[in-house]
Amino acid sequence: MIDKKQSGVMNYLMSPEARLTIIIPILIYNIAFWWLGAGMAVVLTACYSGLLEVFSKRPGSFSIISIILVSGIIHYFYLNGYSFFGIDKEGVFLSVGGAISVVLVFSFYSLIGRPVIRTQAENAMPRLTQLSSYGTPKYCRVWQEISLVWVFVYIVKAVMVIFIYKTQPSLSNDFVFVFSWPLTLIMIAFSVYWPRLRWSTTKIA
Repeated sequence: MIDKKQSGVMNYLMSPEARLTIIIPILIYNIAFWWLGAGMAVVLTACYSGLLEVFSKRPGSFSIISIILVSGIIHYFYLNGYSFFGIDKEGVFLSVGGAISVVLVFSFYSLIGRPVIRTQAENAMPRLTQLSSYGTPKYCRVWQEISLVWVFVYIVKAVMVIFIYKTQPSLSNDFVFVFSWPLTLIMIAFSVYWPRLRWSTTKIA
């Protein structure tokens, strides 16, 4: 079993993995965006991700950063007059674009058998690779389950934000906030505790 302290949400958020693949690229993108524009923000974040992938000893560093890159590209198109679903409010567009980015990236990595959450969890908590269940069909299946939940939740997020924007535009900012970092923290917590629950209540097969 993985102890609670090691697998806590805050432990992950404070881990070197989270700093390298989430916090630093977000800072790079946002600072570059405000100083140099969306195009350069995407380029600089891509350069950082390339260097990290080359020099990092941990595999799969690009998976999380690719979400930032896809979102940045979508934002770049918006700033240059391209939109979708008739959304002309930037905050709403970014929320939907971010959700689409998660769906695309998580789906791709699940299809190639490298679920994003599994890679990030194993990099942040190497003890996972020492579990007796590591590499078994059940172990792999649990991470695919989590990935599918992320995809489903973010599809729902995109649909809900668009629906609220179309029907109750005055409430769209509130929904964008609820579906931003609070939802992300909830999903990270789910990704931490769901494997422990599954492995503790059913036999590995």
